[in-house]
Amino acid sequence: MKSDTPLDYAVFQLSPKRSRCELFISSDGNTEKLASGLVKPFVTHLKVAEEQVALAVQSIKLEIERHKNAEAWFTKGTLERFVRFVSTPEVLEMVNTFDAEMSQLEAARIIYSQGAGDQRTDAQGGDGPGATAAADATKKELLRAIDVRLTAVRQDLITACVHASAAGFNPDTVSELQHFADRFGAYRLK
Repeated sequence: MKSDTPLDYAVFQLSPKRSRCELFISSDGNTEKLASGLVKPFVTHLKVAEEQVALAVQSIKLEIERHKNAEAWFTKGTLERFVRFVSTPEVLEMVNTFDAEMSQLEAARIIYSQGAGDQRTDAQGGDGPGATAAADATKKELLRAIDVRLTAVRQDLITACVHASAAGFNPDTVSELQHFADRFGAYRLK
């Protein structure tokens, strides 16, 4: 099957002790083994699987009702990327971490740069030129430190995005994974 092949369903066939599984996908009567390994990582990432394992089933089936746009995201490629995410979640999590840190640093930079040059009062209630100068110097140092960290985080984010892209995660495929996560309860993937 090609990566963009729409799936009828995917099934995790569990071992007798339900500690290992094999993942099969099916489309138009063709079935293909996609992956095998421990059950626990998949159960950890899929609410649907967790619920079904609790019922002591021998297989976990993932399928969607055929409706508009379903075929666009429920494909072999989406399942391949999900398996890759389960194996190495840090690939996408690093992108999110650096992106969140950049947003926080940019917000802090705006707050501190707006406050630069504000007048202060000293302990006796009067204007303290020494206190104002010290506060301005501290703010300038803080802004420089934020700028240095922003530069480093920006580079880390670029590197993380390159690694994610090399692993098959790009804006188009991530949106497909979001549909998958919404439908099957893959909350960590979201």
